[in-house]
Amino acid sequence: MKRILLSAGMIAVVGALAFGGTIAFYNDTETSSGNVFVAGAIDLKVDHTYASYNGEECVGVCTETGSNLILNDGFENPEPVANGGQWEVYPAGIPNWSVVSGAGIEIQEGGVAGAPHGGDQLVELDSHGSGSQTTMQQVINTVPGQKYRLKFWHSPRPANGPDTDNAIQLNILVTSTSGTIVNSTIGQPSFSGSGTVWTEYTYNFIALDTQTSIRFSDAGSHADTLGGYLDDVSVRELSCTPDTYQNGGICALWNEQDLGQGDIFWNFPDIKPGDHGTTTLSLHVYDNDAFVCLLPDNIVDDENTVVDPETTAGDGPTVGPTPLYGELSGELEFFMWKDVNGNNAFDLTEQVLLNAGTPFNQIQTELVQLSLTSPAPISLVGISWCAGDQTGPTTANSNISLACDGNGMGNIAQTDKMLADFVAYAEQQRNNEGFSCEAVDLENL
Repeated sequence: MKRILLSAGMIAVVGALAFGGTIAFYNDTETSSGNVFVAGAIDLKVDHTYASYNGEECVGVCTETGSNLILNDGFENPEPVANGGQWEVYPAGIPNWSVVSGAGIEIQEGGVAGAPHGGDQLVELDSHGSGSQTTMQQVINTVPGQKYRLKFWHSPRPANGPDTDNAIQLNILVTSTSGTIVNSTIGQPSFSGSGTVWTEYTYNFIALDTQTSIRFSDAGSHADTLGGYLDDVSVRELSCTPDTYQNGGICALWNEQDLGQGDIFWNFPDIKPGDHGTTTLSLHVYDNDAFVCLLPDNIVDDENTVVDPETTAGDGPTVGPTPLYGELSGELEFFMWKDVNGNNAFDLTEQVLLNAGTPFNQIQTELVQLSLTSPAPISLVGISWCAGDQTGPTTANSNISLACDGNGMGNIAQTDKMLADFVAYAEQQRNNEGFSCEAVDLENL
């Protein structure tokens, strides 16, 4: 028993020595180096893509710039081998052009059934085989907000009728979910007799995304392998200068940019009751998802001068919160919506952002904010204004036609002048529940 106890004591002593020594234990270290917190950013850019005044569109003087974005524009590649080298159908498409549906792209060589517009070859979209009516497309790289011009030449197939069988349906489609920019049918009625008769068609459009699909479809009334001809397609960027409306006023359209001095949406020196207009903006947010508001700021209502009709209506130099206070900002009424398909008109499926009939000076209290995702696709906002009583869609009832009644604008606003800023304001979405445009304090940003 002592022996055992002694052994136990020795063990205890050895244990004490081990705890007090310098023995190296196994170990491992993992280090996360370079931890950084960087403040995020919101970068908002705005285009002015469309404007009209009393039905007259802002066009400006637009000049084509740069090279043709369409490749194989005259369909000179490939050269047919089948059918004696006179024509051939390509079910899988041709260089730079793909088949969306139908039997394939038919290329004709050397005027076998009508002379091309340029070069030696042309395309017929009512080709041969099952499902002869064909749709083809080319996808090009574009800049969101940039204005482009599409041009192409069309001819009826010689001696082919009825006239409606020579149509080509034209679609320009963005490749994201942003929607259809142009949807048009051409070639009705048309009949060229014994030879081709070429007509040039032109469409200006604003790109909504970084890629745009240029699509042509046969829309003839008969799938009989005989249809309209297509040749010499081009898409080029446009550079446009400001325009002047017939009734006065200056308009300018611009591409995606940060707004600066001179970037003015509305510039009208002679508004009359019943005048109306439409503006379409595109908004782009980068770096972070954001809520976006379009808000008036720094509104200055100037009485300008007081004429007799104003005095009769109860106006005068001292009427209002300050001397020479005008009333125009309360007489101009606005409507805003999310223009999903980019057609510059409200459609029933689109979101109402501001009820029709909202005075300009009350926009901030009524506007529904947009939720934008970074980066593009962009969001298009349509804005319609009226000098008078505006009626139309609301968040409660969107099925009301937009109308402007000038009788609602009284003499009290004669000669008045309003100056104002129109601010596109973006604020982060993350950790920002309950955001509203009404709560934005533009004076203390």
